[in-house]
Amino acid sequence: MDRNFKPDGYNSLSPYFVVNGAQRFVDLIKNLFNATELRRYDRPDGTIMHVELRIDDTVIMVGDSSEQFPANHLLIHVYVPDVDEVFSRALELECVPVEEPKESEGDPDRRGTFKDFAGNIWSVATQGK
Repeated sequence: MDRNFKPDGYNSLSPYFVVNGAQRFVDLIKNLFNATELRRYDRPDGTIMHVELRIDDTVIMVGDSSEQFPANHLLIHVYVPDVDEVFSRALELECVPVEEPKESEGDPDRRGTFKDFAGNIWSVATQGK
């Protein structure tokens, strides 16, 4: 099997966020999840054609919406070391709460949910908190 079919350190599946305001989204994800920017390609007008961000062991992809690629909305689940801290930071960064962090019977995770400015829903969880 050819091991060079993807960049080193990348996962096979990467959610792709197309948003109106990609730089604002990039800043949010960096502040919220301590994401690292990997590759980036800007358009001549300064909008983001494509940028890749690493959140822990996962790479997400982001681009500014356009006529060819309209904005999308995703529901994403992310495991984080401290769900309460991340949820609180999300609210400080002007995300909208959907469900405060809580434990549910039969679920080993403590989970909270919020919506970002672009309409994406984030479910963050910590197992065994």
